[in-house]
Amino acid sequence: MMDERIDISLDRIHNCIQEINKSEFTTAEVIRKYFGRFCSNIGTPAIYSFNAQFGALLKRNATRLGITEIASSESIQDDHGHNTSTSRWQLIPNNKSLEREEPVLM
Repeated sequence: MMDERIDISLDRIHNCIQEINKSEFTTAEVIRKYFGRFCSNIGTPAIYSFNAQFGALLKRNATRLGITEIASSESIQDDHGHNTSTSRWQLIPNNKSLEREEPVLM
């Protein structure tokens, strides 16, 4: 059986970060902006967690997105009130490193 994939647009992530319009933001806020909601993956190991994989994608592409991680494992609640954790990011001022690209694989 072949593994499937999900395509995620870095351009769209970049636009979501810009729309959040804050110098600091969380992975959860980006997910919420990108997908319309943020739900935790209760009881799911990080290797299978969509949210953790999305955070890893942000980390791998931080330079291209013009962001840097300033905190990890910050306690928050998802949109259903479940406790979970997220990373906090900061915009790198005047960063213009994101170029138009094909969607990245997640």
